[in-house]
Amino acid sequence: MSALVKSISFSSVFISILFTGISAYSQYAAKDTGFNKVYTIDEITVSTTRTIKSIGDIPVPIQVISKKFIQQSGSQKLIDILQQQTGLILSDNPLGQSLQGYPNPFGSGIQMQGLDPAYTLILVDGEPLTGRNAGILNLGRIAVGNIKQVEIIKGPATSLYGSDALAGVINIITEKPTGNNSLLQVHQSSNKTWGFSASQSFKKNKTALQLFANRYSSSGYDLDKTIYGQTTDPYRNYSFAGNLQYDLNATTQLQSSARLFTQKQFNNYLVYTANQPQAVDGSSIETDWSFNNQLHYKISKKVKLISRLYITGYKDNAEVFMMSDKQLFDKSYMQQFLLKPEIQVEIGDKRNQKLIAGAGYNFETVEANRYPDKKRFNAFYIFSQKEWMLYNKLNITVGGRLDKHSLYKLQFNPKLALAYKAAPHLTINASIGTGFKAPDFRQQFLFFTNSLVGYTLLGADELANGLLQLQQQGQIEPSVNITPYLGNNALSPEKSVGINIGGRYLLHNKTTFTLNIFRNDINNLIDRFNLPFSKTNGQAIFSYININNVFTQGLDVNINHQLNNLFSINAGYQYLEAKDKDVIKKIKDGKMVKRDPVTFVSSYVTSKEYGGLFNRSKHTANLQLFYNSNNKKWGANIRANYRGRFGYSDINGNNILDDGREYVKAYVLLNAAISKSFKQGFEIQAGAENILNHKDKNKLPNLPGITYLVNLNINLNQLFTKQL
Repeated sequence: MSALVKSISFSSVFISILFTGISAYSQYAAKDTGFNKVYTIDEITVSTTRTIKSIGDIPVPIQVISKKFIQQSGSQKLIDILQQQTGLILSDNPLGQSLQGYPNPFGSGIQMQGLDPAYTLILVDGEPLTGRNAGILNLGRIAVGNIKQVEIIKGPATSLYGSDALAGVINIITEKPTGNNSLLQVHQSSNKTWGFSASQSFKKNKTALQLFANRYSSSGYDLDKTIYGQTTDPYRNYSFAGNLQYDLNATTQLQSSARLFTQKQFNNYLVYTANQPQAVDGSSIETDWSFNNQLHYKISKKVKLISRLYITGYKDNAEVFMMSDKQLFDKSYMQQFLLKPEIQVEIGDKRNQKLIAGAGYNFETVEANRYPDKKRFNAFYIFSQKEWMLYNKLNITVGGRLDKHSLYKLQFNPKLALAYKAAPHLTINASIGTGFKAPDFRQQFLFFTNSLVGYTLLGADELANGLLQLQQQGQIEPSVNITPYLGNNALSPEKSVGINIGGRYLLHNKTTFTLNIFRNDINNLIDRFNLPFSKTNGQAIFSYININNVFTQGLDVNINHQLNNLFSINAGYQYLEAKDKDVIKKIKDGKMVKRDPVTFVSSYVTSKEYGGLFNRSKHTANLQLFYNSNNKKWGANIRANYRGRFGYSDINGNNILDDGREYVKAYVLLNAAISKSFKQGFEIQAGAENILNHKDKNKLPNLPGITYLVNLNINLNQLFTKQL
């Protein structure tokens, strides 16, 4: 056995030295105050996706959302909980002006460090969600009632997680079986929204089982009565989850989980045929399932082996029919499958001095009517990270990942992170790493025309063929010159370098102050662009292009303070700049021109007028105040989120943000909740979201105005115990 350990140790060290970078996944220690997480140093261990590890001196920025915070917010939407965190911005309407007055057909995603949702990897229990539309994952697939905590890693994490983690990682950790417990919840809120959930956990001898079920439905809402149909259509969904843990013996444990989500949305809107309005209705069905199996084997006190097999599938089918004659008007579908086996070895028993190495394989298929044919790819990867703790003050973490993908060349992404304990209550962090993201199927092969609005979105590889078809069909005027777009429009892979520098300071065990300064430089960033001509229906044509030398930079600050045994206050602020270096150069060289759409007067764009990339707010902030009575019978909170103005769409034809009329005004979302617990195992909670009733039917259709909610929580174990 000792020879085996030495062999494994030598091989792993060799891999670690070969890789010259790091892992990004570590965490703050967190003291749960009963309100939110107050971060301290050297307190507890937290489960990460790669290993169970002590907190200690942490080299990378991270936020942890506790289950208590989720429960006290009263919210049933994960997207609403995430956007209350510092630096996490709701990203809507990726197609800009073409969607005015209509909901975003691709849903809402989370922007991190100024990078779009496509660059943030979403994990459930350490494994990726599939089924992105326009780069966005529908986070409504995750029921909040089954979430234990959410871990948010900021900055490039490609060194462990691959090409989708340029901006960072959001890992949603679900409940694990810990004992015998039964919980029920009934939720009711505005717009005839109802939610029902139940969870049951069992534990006996070597076996533990957690079961969860949820039903959620809403009648939708309508922000503009002058447009036929609703802004958000009615829908209902069901979620089921199970988690089994079985101890085979003292050194081996089997962990197996399954998840199923299905949603049906009922669609009703107007389309135009021969310039005549026609009403259509139908439905879309979304299904998401996964199996996650892990075998944990302790070879010795210092060596642990983990094998994983993850299988997941996603399907989205939609059909709409003419209401006049019930004839099929439009049908769309997308189906995705992922098979991901992986093996990992963990060596070391001392805190923050472990070595992790692993290898895995991805086999993925995507089929959709928006793609010419079924697409397949496979990828092999190996990763490693090594931690050293020197003099109990300096933590050094080095690691990296090597990817061989069937669609692009061999890629290596390293990272280095440092944490220095300058004083008993002061830790300084720094990290640098590279990121990589290949053009996805959507950006390369998409051929999609929205039947509701009428815009067309073409992947780069389909741009030439798509324009020819549209012109032949009479959807583009014959006089329009499409020749410049008929050549090679192939996209290049995106690459980035990310730097994070900051620290955290603990004052009197009551106040934690964290600061992170970040900079991301991205080459060949892939973004949507609006072609300089329209279709005959007046709607835009979009495609994808590499934008060279984009950067995002800024800082975020968090303060967590425990006022006394009753009150806790949290505050956060982010400053962000996100710009295209090539645009900055053109402005300085006097080569960037704009033309006023009203006066038709042309002028040169100045540096002061350039507002950077669209959909980025320079200033965002949040403030949260929590109350919890000494007897824990009463709880209350008020939470405010501020988003500064941000660019929405181009109006003067130069495809940059340079006019005050291109912005969405700043706004504040104010939420509050109050709860009362009873000895019999009941808890009643009431609250309101968007109390200030902020609405913008054209530019923010995903804000329905003020909504009220009531939750009834029942602990059946406590209820029956009290009765007995």
